[in-house]
Amino acid sequence: MSSKSFLTIDMGAGTLRAAEFEPTAEGGVRLLRFGVKAMGLEGSSERARPKALEKAAQELWEEAGFTAKRGLVAAPGFQVLSKPIRLPAIDKTKVAQLIKFEAQQNIPFPLEEAAWDHYTMGVAKSGEVEVLLSALKSEVADGMIKVAKAQGVNVELVDTAQAALVNAFRYSYDDLEGCSLVLDIGAKTTHALFFEGEKFFIRTINIGANSITQEFATETKIRFSQAEEIKLQKGLVGLGGAYAESEDPHEAALSKIARQVMTRLHVQVNQTLQFWQKQQGGSSPVRVFLHGGATIMPYLPEFLAEKLSVPIEYFNPFIGVEIDQDTVDVAGLEKAGHAFGQIVGLAIREVANCPLEMNLMPGTARLQQDLDRKKKYFYAAAACLVAAVWLGVFFNKTVHSAQQQEIDELAGLIVKYEGPHRKLERKVGDLKNQKKEADKFNEWIGERFLWADVLQALRQSMITTEFKMRSSIGSQVGVWVAAFNQVDADEMDYEAAYGGMMGMGGRGMGMGMMPYGMMGPGMGMMPYGGMMGPGMGMPAGGAMPAGGAGEPGNPAGGMGMNPYGMGMNPYGMMGGMGMMGMGGMGMMGGDTNNLSVVGSKDRPLKVACRAIDMRDVDRTANNRLITVLVQEVKNSGLFDYNATKPRELDETEKLGMEDISEDKDDEAKARLKTYMFGLDLVLREPIEL
Repeated sequence: MSSKSFLTIDMGAGTLRAAEFEPTAEGGVRLLRFGVKAMGLEGSSERARPKALEKAAQELWEEAGFTAKRGLVAAPGFQVLSKPIRLPAIDKTKVAQLIKFEAQQNIPFPLEEAAWDHYTMGVAKSGEVEVLLSALKSEVADGMIKVAKAQGVNVELVDTAQAALVNAFRYSYDDLEGCSLVLDIGAKTTHALFFEGEKFFIRTINIGANSITQEFATETKIRFSQAEEIKLQKGLVGLGGAYAESEDPHEAALSKIARQVMTRLHVQVNQTLQFWQKQQGGSSPVRVFLHGGATIMPYLPEFLAEKLSVPIEYFNPFIGVEIDQDTVDVAGLEKAGHAFGQIVGLAIREVANCPLEMNLMPGTARLQQDLDRKKKYFYAAAACLVAAVWLGVFFNKTVHSAQQQEIDELAGLIVKYEGPHRKLERKVGDLKNQKKEADKFNEWIGERFLWADVLQALRQSMITTEFKMRSSIGSQVGVWVAAFNQVDADEMDYEAAYGGMMGMGGRGMGMGMMPYGMMGPGMGMMPYGGMMGPGMGMPAGGAMPAGGAGEPGNPAGGMGMNPYGMGMNPYGMMGGMGMMGMGGMGMMGGDTNNLSVVGSKDRPLKVACRAIDMRDVDRTANNRLITVLVQEVKNSGLFDYNATKPRELDETEKLGMEDISEDKDDEAKARLKTYMFGLDLVLREPIEL
C-alpha cells in the first residue's frame, strides 16, 4: 500500500464507482485498482438512496480491496444545482457580496442548509461577469461523507460530477480545435458540456436511462428491477425507417421506447446548442463524445450521428493516466472506462491546478477537516508543554538553594536600611507638599492677567461690532457694558472679600465685579467711574474725531466720553484696590480650601450690555447687533464657542437698570434711546479658585 495513494469516488444516481490512484514522479497519476457497483432504482430515490449507497459501498470495498484512507467524492448531477449566472460589471470588492445575493435568489433552499461554491468563468462581451454557481444540500453532502467514513476513508473534497468531467476533458483533450460536445448520459440526468478554446458551458437535462426502464416497466407491467435487467440484455435504440421489427416483444418495445426517449433528449440537446450559440457566442460542435453508463446501448451512436450530423466517438478519460498492469483488470476497465470521466477528473484535482475547481464540503465537515489536519500540531504542542513543565520543575529544584541564600542576605539588608528608608520617605513627602504649593502659586501668578484679557477681548468685540453694524446700516452705532457679573458680586460677602484683598497690599489679581454703568460705549468710558485712559474711547490728546462722527465705542456726538457724562463711580473705585466679584479672583485671604469655578457652564460670566436702539433705521438692526457681537466674542478664542450665548436679563438686573435710568436727566433721555440685553460668557478654560 502506498502511503500517498488516494481514492476518487463517483456516487452516481444508479451506479457507485471508485478507483485508487497514486501520484507519479512526473506530476501525473497512476491507477492502482477500481470497482463498480450498481444500485438500481434505489440509487436515484431520495428516501432509499442512503441505505442503497451504504450497502453498495460496503460490497464494493470488499470486492475491490481498496487500501487508501483519504478520498475525493463527486456528487451526482440530479442532487446538484449547477447554474450559470451573469453579474453586472461592478467593483471587485463587491463581487463576493453580489454572488452571495444571487445564490440566495437561485438556490431553492436556505443557504444555511446548503454547501455551495462558485467559479468565475470570465467576462462576456457586454462586460458582465459570468459565474457558474453550484449547490448541494448539506445533509446530502454529510451523507456521502458518512458513507466513505464507514469504509475508513477521510473525505477531503466534495466536487460535482459536471466539474469533474470538465477537468477530465481538459486533461485528456486539451489540444483539440473547434467546438466539442460531451454527452454524459447517466441513470437519471444527462449533462451536455460544450468546449471551445478556453470557453465551456454546462447544462443538466433531466432525461436519463432510467426513463427508458420506467416506461418499459409501465408498458409491460413488470417491476423496475426486472425491467432494468431486460433492458441491459435486450435494449437498443430503434433506427426507424424500413427496418424489420424484432420478433422478441421485449426487444421491440424497448427499441421504440429508447428511440422516443433519445428523441426527447435530442430536442433538449438542440435547445442547449442554440443557447450556446446565441448567448455564449459558441459555434456548432464538430465532434461529439459519449460518456456515461447508458451510452453503451446498441445503435445509440448511430442515432445521434444521424440527428446531429457530426462524428460520434466514446470519451476516453484515461489518456495521459498510467495504469498499473499488475493490479488493474484491464479487460474490465475497457468495458467500464467510458463512464470514468468523473473518477479521473477528481484524481487530477489531487495533483494539478484544474480549470474548474469547486468544493461543496459542508461547514461542519470543513471544521472537522481542519481539526484533523491540526491534530499533529496539538500533540506536538502538548509534548512541548509537558517538557517545559518538567524543565521548570528541574530548574526550580536546582536554583532553590541559591535563591534561599540570596533571600536571607536581602532580609539582613532590609533591617539595615529600614531606618534610612523611612527618613527618605518623610523628606520626599515634604518636598511633594512644597512643590504642590509652589505649583499653585505659579498657577495664580500666571493667571493674573486673565481678566485684563477678558475685558480686552470684550472691548475689541464691541468695537468690531460697532464698525460692522455702522457699515451695514449707515447710521451711528453704540454698544457698551452696563454691568459685569453683578449676580456673583451681590452674592459675595463684600466686606470679607474686601478685607481679604487689603491683606494682600490692596492689589487684587483677579477681575472682579463691575457695577452698573462701569464701562462706556466700546468699553471706552465708565459712566459713573473714573476717566478712561488714552485709546479707551477718546483719541490721543482728548480731541474729538473729525466731523463729530465718533469712533468705535463712542457714538456720534459723544464728545469722546460716555453719553451719561463723567462722574465718580458710586459703587466704588477701580485701581489699586482690585475688583470684587466672581468668587474673589484675587489672592485673597480666608480659607483656600473653599474653591469655586469661574467662567464655567454652570457659572458663566454674566454681562449686561446696553446699546443704542436702531429700530428707527432698521427693524432688525438690534437683533443683528446682538448676533454679530456674540459671534465676535466667540471668535476671540477665549470663550467656549458653543456655550457662549446671548440671554434675557433677569429681574435683578432689570431692576438695577431701572435705577440707573431714573438717575439720567431729561436731556440725556431725550437725546439717546437705548435697549438692554445680556451675555453668558463661558471660558474655554474655566478658572478654579
